[in-house]
Amino acid sequence: MRCSPIIVAVTLLSLSSCDVATSWYATLDDARRDRLFERGWLPDILPASARDIRVSSDLDVNHSRGDFSFDPADFATFAAHLRARDDKTFEYVAGGNTWVFSCDSSRGHCRYSMR
Repeated sequence: MRCSPIIVAVTLLSLSSCDVATSWYATLDDARRDRLFERGWLPDILPASARDIRVSSDLDVNHSRGDFSFDPADFATFAAHLRARDDKTFEYVAGGNTWVFSCDSSRGHCRYSMR
């Protein structure tokens, strides 16, 4: 019996995303209570006003990505922890991991990825 290439492809794609965990936190305190930062998916350097924090972690390859919003007035304090790549992209390195933040400081929003 031969398997259709489409069936094989769909099966492989569905199996490859089995270990992705997505979490959402309304506030920074909610993320801390759930020990998000202790698990290492995101560093505990977010602005005090961080909210609507979304984290998707791929457990198979130890990658994380997500986004969060914050009060634009808090951006300078947050950026002080980061190394600027350009005017909207920043990097944070700790514990062998690198997080890249793409931020719109005027809107108070950042996307990030960790590898």
